[in-house]
Amino acid sequence: TEGRSNANGTVTLTAGTTTTTVTKSTINANAGVFLSPKTANAAAALATTYVNVAAAGGSFVITHANNAQTDRTFSYLVNGG
Repeated sequence: TEGRSNANGTVTLTAGTTTTTVTKSTINANAGVFLSPKTANAAAALATTYVNVAAAGGSFVITHANNAQTDRTFSYLVNGG
């Protein structure tokens, strides 16, 4: 379909821990991952949230603050690589 990609998705940060892992075959070690908040709590978490792409590809790990919120939801886009 025009204007669409299979290199995107939605992820909710895991409550009660400092990392959330996303596994997707379209991710390689040189990819850039971009997050866009979909909720107010996700927007508030941006300052303490960042992405590391696995050296072998196939996944990325989001490092974030540990709290009990269950609605820190982001859209993500995987680009290039």
